[in-house]
Amino acid sequence: MALRTTMVLRVTDLTIDNHGRPLPLRIYLPPGPGPHAVLMFFHGGGWVTGDLDTHDGFCRLLCGWAGCAVVAVDYARPPEHVFPAALEDCCCATQWVVEHAAAIGLDASRLAVGGGGSGGGLAAVICQWARKKRKVPIAFQLLLYPLLDCITNNPSHEHFAEGHGLTAQMLEWYIAHYVPRSIARDDPRVSPVRCKNLRGLAPALILTSGQDVLRDESRNYVQRLKEAGVEVRHLEYDNMPHGFINYPAQHDEARQALLLCARSLQEHLQIS
Repeated sequence: MALRTTMVLRVTDLTIDNHGRPLPLRIYLPPGPGPHAVLMFFHGGGWVTGDLDTHDGFCRLLCGWAGCAVVAVDYARPPEHVFPAALEDCCCATQWVVEHAAAIGLDASRLAVGGGGSGGGLAAVICQWARKKRKVPIAFQLLLYPLLDCITNNPSHEHFAEGHGLTAQMLEWYIAHYVPRSIARDDPRVSPVRCKNLRGLAPALILTSGQDVLRDESRNYVQRLKEAGVEVRHLEYDNMPHGFINYPAQHDEARQALLLCARSLQEHLQIS
């Protein structure tokens, strides 16, 4: 399947309502007649940092290379909004796209969710939520070095605690700001790897960084998805740190990972 080399045709910023709270979205549309397959994208940044602009380049590349629309969600963040605000925003945005797809040139029957780091964790939770809801059909999940477990006792948390970008201290700071003390850290809504039943989830592509505090929780999720009968492809980039895919000009591995993401979106969303 050939990748596209076209630029993004149109980028639109809009705001929807989530029970009285404004929720900004940014919609990237590829050239060609619609309706377009769509990727719901949830940015990384430990739930606390990051926004539509920090991941604008990434969204443009995926839109142009895969030929799908991308809907980036500017979910509410701490310290003003702790869990479950971000998750509620991502659910709201996904539901809104399903309900309004035809009006904005999208095809809700070809819907994927994706994100990196904390955004990848949100995408995993949204996939589990959509399975229960039944009226939100997710065809594919794209998880990039996702943050899947807020109980940080895996060996990778110790092995890569310092010197590899995302440190163990930073990770704890993010989790402490996002997860209030009233919420158990093994709650599947913040630690989706701890969901007891993973059967029936959408096929997944999970990319991991070999030098990343989050590496082991992704490996665990891959194994659990396979045991549950979920189609999953896993690639680990041994010498890369957390967040490497955002720098395709610096790392050939990042460019190759982006190409793989685009091809996987084309395959699972039936983009010709």
